[in-house]
Amino acid sequence: MTTADTLPVHQLLGLFDSPYVRRVAITMTHYGIPFEHVSLSVFRHMDQMRPLNPLFKVPMLTLPSGEKLYESAYQLDYLDEWAEQAGLQALTPRHGAQRREVLQKVALATIAVEKAVGLAYERRRPSALVWNEWVERLREQMKVALDQLEAMLKGEYLVGSRMSQADITTVVTLGFIRFVLPEEWPIARYPALENLAARLEATPEFLAVPIDKE
Repeated sequence: MTTADTLPVHQLLGLFDSPYVRRVAITMTHYGIPFEHVSLSVFRHMDQMRPLNPLFKVPMLTLPSGEKLYESAYQLDYLDEWAEQAGLQALTPRHGAQRREVLQKVALATIAVEKAVGLAYERRRPSALVWNEWVERLREQMKVALDQLEAMLKGEYLVGSRMSQADITTVVTLGFIRFVLPEEWPIARYPALENLAARLEATPEFLAVPIDKE
């Protein structure tokens, strides 16, 4: 019988302050897939990163075979396939209407976090170079995506009666926004999403993958 102690080890490159890295790590933890976390920043650790990942693109997931996967969406698809082969229920259904529903809500959360990342990068610019109209566009797109997710959350989870990738990606998005852009998170605007985040952030798989705060 194969156990977590005898499973081949994957390697995940990137910091957990990246919502993309964090959602992959949480998914692997949920599935019980052991992995080595290589905690390097594409900004602060360029010399160490270059020989491992000259694209400077995270997350990068290295499989036990040595194959390297880029883009978190592709990595999540691989992990769902791994889970299915291990007899586990995939966080994203493999077919049907519920698969589309999960993916649509993942897409909304991804839109929200992409716009949040854009806002964070804009704040790195000298004030004279900030394009205020673009900042407002990013902010509005982020809020619209979150508004839609808030309206869609009717029960304990975004889709069905169990946690799916829609919940993981959404909660990771919320964590990123509240950590990096706390002033962009309006208090009491998203009570359903805040409740979802509070519950999931207290689960073992989320607690095992805290946001890097250095």
